[in-house]
Amino acid sequence: MDIMRHLECFLAVGEERHFGRAAERLGMEQPPLSQRIRRLEKELGAELFDRSGKQVSLTSAGHTLMREAPELLSRYRRMRTLVGRAAAQERAEPPRPWSEIY
Repeated sequence: MDIMRHLECFLAVGEERHFGRAAERLGMEQPPLSQRIRRLEKELGAELFDRSGKQVSLTSAGHTLMREAPELLSRYRRMRTLVGRAAAQERAEPPRPWSEIY
């Protein structure tokens, strides 16, 4: 899900307060990272960072997202794990004969 990847990128920039260091930490180039942050800002309808100084700082909206994003990501990862386990368990069950279905 793109929004979850965008949140991971947001958290890295928010923690590093620097796009270059965040990009390095994420193992990606800075321009795609900046594009993801811009898309997230557009999706949310709010600027998340003040980019006017040497370092980036969080806006009020950015501070709010910094508080909410870790839990959102954690719940998303948990959901993916649980769904994956359930799907694997279904595949592990042998198919039932038609007579058991009716």
